[in-house]
Amino acid sequence: MFEQARLLEKALKLLARYPLCDYCLGRQFARLAQGMSNKQRGAALKTVLAMEADASASLGDERGFDELRILAENGGLHQAKLILARRKGIKVETTPCHICGGLLSEERFNKLAERILEELREYEFGSFLLGASIPPDVREREDRIRSEFGITSGEDIKNDITREVGKIIQSSTNAKVSYDMPDITVIIDFFNDRFEIKSNPLFIRGSYLKHRRDLPQAVWHCRRCWGRGCPSCNYTGKEYETSVSELIGIPATSYAEALDYKFHAAGREDVDALVEGTGRPFILELKSPRRRFLDFSELERLINEHAAGAVEVRGLKRASRKEVRELKAMSPHASKTYVAEVEFDSDIDDRKLREVEERFRNIVIEQRTPTRVLARRADKLRHKTLYELRAEQKSAREVVFTIRAQGGMYIKELIDGDGGRTKPNIAEALGAKPQKISLSVVAVEA
Repeated sequence: MFEQARLLEKALKLLARYPLCDYCLGRQFARLAQGMSNKQRGAALKTVLAMEADASASLGDERGFDELRILAENGGLHQAKLILARRKGIKVETTPCHICGGLLSEERFNKLAERILEELREYEFGSFLLGASIPPDVREREDRIRSEFGITSGEDIKNDITREVGKIIQSSTNAKVSYDMPDITVIIDFFNDRFEIKSNPLFIRGSYLKHRRDLPQAVWHCRRCWGRGCPSCNYTGKEYETSVSELIGIPATSYAEALDYKFHAAGREDVDALVEGTGRPFILELKSPRRRFLDFSELERLINEHAAGAVEVRGLKRASRKEVRELKAMSPHASKTYVAEVEFDSDIDDRKLREVEERFRNIVIEQRTPTRVLARRADKLRHKTLYELRAEQKSAREVVFTIRAQGGMYIKELIDGDGGRTKPNIAEALGAKPQKISLSVVAVEA
C-alpha cells in the first residue's frame, strides 16, 4: 500500500505541474506492470486518482475537487470533466500535453501506419525494423521532468512511437521484427509527420567462371579521362567495354528491381586470365532492392544469357553482410590453383623441370609489388606460400604448369621473375625466359 500511495502521489504531482497525455504519463512508469502499454498505464493511473478524488469530494473535501480539476485540465480525463460539470457546474478545457503537444494518439499512429503500409506494398520483405527521430526540444522537456521528479522507471519516447506503429505493420504484413538484419528499415519522423523507408541490401553468393580473356573483373576507367569520357574511350569512360561485375550485376539489379550493386569477390584475376574449373567465389550486394524472394535458378539463367558465354555463374543463393567480411578476410590466405601455359625463348630440359617441381613445393616466395601495377599500388615486399607446382612439357619450348599457391601471389611474376623482384622464380631456375604466358584460374578455396 505504501508503494502504491507513493506511485499515485508522484503521478498526481506530475499532473499538477505538467499537462500529460496517457502515453506521456504512463511512459514515466514504463518499467512497472510489464505487459501494459504506456497508454494503458497512464489511463489506469488517472482513473484510480479520479476515483480517490471523487471519494474525497463526496465526503465534502474540497481537495478532491481540486484533484479532479487537475485530472480534467492537465490529464484530459473525460470522467473528471463529467464529475466537475455535474457537481460544480464547471466546464474544463484540456491543456495539450507538455511533452508531445498532444500528438501521441491512436488516430495518428493508425494514419501514419497506413501511409507506411501503402508504400511498403512496393517491396518484398520478411522482416523489418522501425526507428524514430525525436526533436531535441521534445526530449529536453521529458528529461527536465524526469530530473525534477527523480523518475528512474521511464523509457525513451521513441519506444512509444515504434511500438505502436510497429504493432500495426506487423499485424498487417505478418513480417517479423529483426534487430540484427532486417530486410526493411523505416525511420519515423513522427513530429513532422514524415517517414523514410530503407530497403537494406540483398546479398547473393555464388561462383563465376570467365571464359574470355581481356575482360576485367571490375570496371576499368579510361586511363586518359578517368571515367569522364573522351575520344580515346569513345566517350564511354571505360578502358574495356564491360567487366565481370557488370555482366553479373546489371541483370541481377534489374531482376531484383534494385537501385545499384556492389561486387565482392575472393580475390581477382588478371584481365587476360581465364577462370575455369570450380570458379571464383563472389557475393553480389544489391542496393535498395524491391524484390527479395528471388528464383535463383531463373536469375542464373538471366545472367548467363546476358553474359553470352563470356561469364557463367553457378550456385547462386542468399548470403549476408557477415559472409562478405568473411570472404574478404579469407581471400589473402585461401589457396588458389592456376594453370599457366608458358612458351619459353629456348628449349626446356626435362630434368630441370623435375627439379623445379621438387624445389617449388611448400616454399615462401618473396615478391615486391610487380612493375606492371606499381603505378596504382604501393611498392612493398610480400611473402606468399607456394604449396605445389606440377609441370607438363607440351613441346621443346612449351610447358603447362599447375600451381597451387596462397591467395595474393602474382603468378606471372612467379614465372618470369619480374626482373628479380620475385625470388625465387621459375625462369631463373630453368635458365629460360618466358615469351608468352596464358593464365587460367581453376580453383579458389572457399
